Amino acid sequence: MTVIRQWISRVLNYSSQYDSAGWSANQVIGAPKVYPRHGDIRGAWATQTKTNKEFIEVAYDQKVYPQEINIYETLNSGGTKKVQAKADSGAWVTLYEAKTIECIKESRIFKPELLETNIPTNTLRIEIDCTVAGTWVEIDAVELVGTEANPGGYL
Repeated sequence: MTVIRQWISRVLNYSSQYDSAGWSANQVIGAPKVYPRHGDIRGAWATQTKTNKEFIEVAYDQKVYPQEINIYETLNSGGTKKVQAKADSGAWVTLYEAKTIECIKESRIFKPELLETNIPTNTLRIEIDCTVAGTWVEIDAVELVGTEANPGGYL
């Protein structure tokens, strides 16, 4: 089976964004622009509000069976609390849920241990909690790695 590595191609929904340019939700599209730098740096998504209910829903070009998700956290790493995949039925299926939220004062590529699922997807929902940091948790990019969902066919 072919392993596909891909970056976000479009943003579908989000809880809030700091502005419509430097820290907009669309900053997560494509490869990292800020990482490995750490800080409140233009080019990563930052929410306008700083609650425990922040989220972004993103789409990728190709459906895959997720094997790995790499979240490029560039300010107050450790705030990712949940990652879900959208099934063909439209239901959200949890791939990862944090037991605790941290506030790490350095950038990192967060690779959550994914729960066993057998659903093809090209849509993720990432939930973050800003309350432990007391300020923004910023995400630069999210790479989805998985095996081809429909080898040799059309979706």
